[in-house]
Amino acid sequence: MAMQCMAVENGRARRALAGLLGAVLVCAAAPAQAGDENIVSLARLWSAARATHPALADDRIDWDRALVAALSQLRDEDDEPSLRFAVATLMAPLHDEALRIGAAAPAYVRWPADGDVLEWLPGDTALLHLHPGMRDGGPPSLPARARQVILDLRPRRELSRAPSPAMLHAVLAQLIAEPLLLPAERYRFSTGPRPKNPGHWEGITAGFMQMEVQRLQPAPGARALPMVFIVNDTQTVPHAVLALQRTGRARIVAEEGAWRSRADPVQTLSIGDGLRVQFASGQLAWPDGSVAVLAADRTLRMDRATGPASAPVKAALALLAQPSTPVISVISPPASAALYPVRHDDEPYRDMRLPEREWRMLAAIKLWATLDNYFPAKRLMSSSWDEVLQRCLYKMAQVRDARGYGVILQEMASSLDDSHVGVGSRALGGNSRTHGIGVVLAAIDEAILVAHVTDPALLRSGLLKVGDDIVQIDGEYVGARLARLRTATAASNEAGRWRKAMAEMLTFLPGASVTLQVDGGDGKRREVVLQPTPLDDALAPRHARPMISVNKGIAYVDLDRLQAGEVDAMFDKIKGSRALILDMRGYPNGTGRAIAERLNVNDASIFAMNYQPLVTAPEASYGVQLAYPDFLLPARAPLYHGKVVMLINEHTQSQAEHLALAVEAATPVTFIGTPSAGADGDLREVVLPGKVHVWYSGLEVRHADGRQLQRVGVQPHIMVAPSVAGLRAGRDEVLERAQAFLRQDQE
Repeated sequence: MAMQCMAVENGRARRALAGLLGAVLVCAAAPAQAGDENIVSLARLWSAARATHPALADDRIDWDRALVAALSQLRDEDDEPSLRFAVATLMAPLHDEALRIGAAAPAYVRWPADGDVLEWLPGDTALLHLHPGMRDGGPPSLPARARQVILDLRPRRELSRAPSPAMLHAVLAQLIAEPLLLPAERYRFSTGPRPKNPGHWEGITAGFMQMEVQRLQPAPGARALPMVFIVNDTQTVPHAVLALQRTGRARIVAEEGAWRSRADPVQTLSIGDGLRVQFASGQLAWPDGSVAVLAADRTLRMDRATGPASAPVKAALALLAQPSTPVISVISPPASAALYPVRHDDEPYRDMRLPEREWRMLAAIKLWATLDNYFPAKRLMSSSWDEVLQRCLYKMAQVRDARGYGVILQEMASSLDDSHVGVGSRALGGNSRTHGIGVVLAAIDEAILVAHVTDPALLRSGLLKVGDDIVQIDGEYVGARLARLRTATAASNEAGRWRKAMAEMLTFLPGASVTLQVDGGDGKRREVVLQPTPLDDALAPRHARPMISVNKGIAYVDLDRLQAGEVDAMFDKIKGSRALILDMRGYPNGTGRAIAERLNVNDASIFAMNYQPLVTAPEASYGVQLAYPDFLLPARAPLYHGKVVMLINEHTQSQAEHLALAVEAATPVTFIGTPSAGADGDLREVVLPGKVHVWYSGLEVRHADGRQLQRVGVQPHIMVAPSVAGLRAGRDEVLERAQAFLRQDQE
């Protein structure tokens, strides 16, 4: 690689390098190390619980430290006992009574599939065998002889899915005299980190969703009879059973083996070599907001027998012999307060410069889990995010210094194929590389050229000129430097990767002296020594043209400089023009909607669709994306009816692309130039140990008609790119093509 890079003298053959450099981004598969599979399995469980477990809705549990503690329990080999112990360590802080780790195949109640549904016991007690897995013969009708009822709900075999409550409800409707309100299922949902700038929040924050409940109505001729339900640990207790117990109309006998009976919604995750972990996925809530808790009136050791002589039935008869409480049972189960969602930001762990091994593993897992759940364009990635995690975990075990740690996370993030992605940390020099050279570079015709000189002092000095070919920086060929930088540069497309790598190439430590080898337009090589100046967030003008001008009926507006309060004045100034060129080869200033509303001859109401991942338990949803539109409001001033052209290139990103979508919806615009960056949507941020910040696109934005924008960008109708000769001659060939297009259209 180094020899090939050194051969790239004068910046030539850089296109040939593109394929070579692309290969650098896909790191060679790291050799498997002992314990890898268990670490990945633990990562999956940690991620699922982090996103959905009700107990993690607030900030009382340090879930990061729980993972670190669990990772320390893993042995070097991928063995199940080690994984079981680590899972138990991880889940312990949740105090989850629904937790089951590797439950053995359960034993089921012994009753034939075609056995009798009704048995009579002394005292006109009806024993109803409502075992899930029996032959479906429809709900039985209870004879008038019955004075009290035992309902045995224990399954007789394993079921592929939870049984429908319809038959049980039909039976219970015969046994109640008043409507019965069931508890509601309540699920936590999460939407990922807050935006990098909370003031620009778009989308929805995390919280709980509560499902609609059913009110069970009495059947005609129903009689309120005393009831006892027999349940066990092989099936979730039906909601109606809890409601009847809470109102004093029924009691519960639970016979349990290795695990407790449960009523809350649960989810199952298979990890490792088939180790099944079940844990709570939600809660059951009463109308007063409290959480339903299953508390059996009588708990027995495991006994899968049924019938008059069985211990569970005898226990049920004993409960029926006790005095009933007509309204609220004295042994009604306790209700606990509902969990209250509280925002908790990432702990920055500022004191960790080079975190210990388990904390480094946490950093990789946390980055993977956050993006796995909340990166809306994950399906568009060109590499497997799971494989990226495995490679990163291997490297984390080997790294020996803080910078190497930061670089691993940077390379991991670069796999996201998102131009919004950035990584900042002390180890990477994020707080120290504060100076730069005031130029913008462009990759044109196999060369890296100065496209703009943005530093006025540098422009006056004449040391660098537009069109200069940068060959070396501090003795390193630019091809080699770009190859090194691109391995850790995230971008939605290749043009964006070049742009970001070239910008990074021009940042330096304060006080540094930079020596450039430059080929000028005259073909002569010269050496230029520069003192980098402080970087400024303010963007210098890309050219000397007026911000707004009208020439021969064609208006030009530089959207880089136009401010939000200047939009109406701009339209007043160009109102006599027949055509408008909007130059969006930069970044706008919040003017998009105001401009589009004045151009809205299409009477469009929606100009973009936004998609945000919403993660909740599988029982509540099998994958959800929130979709909401961006609207245009009616204009409060006259519309502009002239022809509209917009200039775009790889610098047209994020808000600039959003503006392009708004104009596209409003008027028949013609895009001229090269494709835009393909990275729209607000920035979200995750903080990792060592105070490493990673930000990414938190929304996927699409065209109003649903077409993909991420990674594709706004596509020009007329493709025009600058040339070396045009750049050196001071021409703007993209603008010239737009002017020619509009003149041709007039003719």
